Amino acid sequence: MRSTEHPIAKDAAAQCLIQRLLSWLCFTVLMFPGVAPGMDFRIYYQPQIKMKMVIGEGRIQDGDANKFLAFAKMADRDDEGLVTLVLNSPGGNVEAAFRVVDAMDKVRVYTTVPNNASCASACASVLFASGERRSVVGTGLLGFHSCYRRDGRTYTEDSLCNQIIAANAMQRGVSHAGINRFVKQYGARDMAWVGRDVACKSLQGLCKPGRLETKTETRDALMRSFDCSKLISVQAQLICGDSELTRVDKTLAEIYDQKLKTSDNKARLQANQRAWFRNSRNACGDKVCLLRSYHLRIDELKRMRS
Repeated sequence: MRSTEHPIAKDAAAQCLIQRLLSWLCFTVLMFPGVAPGMDFRIYYQPQIKMKMVIGEGRIQDGDANKFLAFAKMADRDDEGLVTLVLNSPGGNVEAAFRVVDAMDKVRVYTTVPNNASCASACASVLFASGERRSVVGTGLLGFHSCYRRDGRTYTEDSLCNQIIAANAMQRGVSHAGINRFVKQYGARDMAWVGRDVACKSLQGLCKPGRLETKTETRDALMRSFDCSKLISVQAQLICGDSELTRVDKTLAEIYDQKLKTSDNKARLQANQRAWFRNSRNACGDKVCLLRSYHLRIDELKRMRS
């Protein structure tokens, strides 16, 4: 990414530069070519943190800012007053991404990329970098490359777009050296994938961890947020998102497997386990009920004879 010669020491000057450059920018994308749907947003309740957060997935397109605002109203805020936005996106239209950033600034957002999620191109350089707090946790990945302009079927590097990205990133506290490393060795058609160690240690100012990362339990819950949000049932989401429930679920699974190996009537044991799932476990809607159901089933299995 090329550095800009415009003065950006003051936030007002930087914002003015960004808006002026954006007004000149048309049809610029910051992602690899391909057809993908616009961003989908959903609310995920994280039981360990006891907080509703926003999950944002898909290609960034016009209209995503309004969609984000609608879901942000339903989300909870952390101890710093921020709405958590979990990102998993290949990038998209730069101008549309900055409209989302305008919405994020109104809301005050903590951007994060957790386990098995990736945030590339405009998602990484614009959305992620614009969070008031921001972090990559677990196996999350950020992908960076240079801006390019689409002209029919041709894609060419766009220095104006790079100036916009640089101005915004520096306004958000990312170092000039860190910005240059985004695309120093990667052109418009390449991608530099970086994990937490590089993103948060080598790219100075890119990560600004929030309080959710200060405690092991809340950090682990944040790491699992994207995976858990994809589960359909309430019970599965609760178990996935809570460390105590995850442990008891693992304990039951181990005991059941041991019993199944030594059982004289495996079909009956399997039928009995399915009945427990249907009539007890899946009838629960909160942690207390699930813990009770699991402990009763564990005790029952332990008392069973082969």
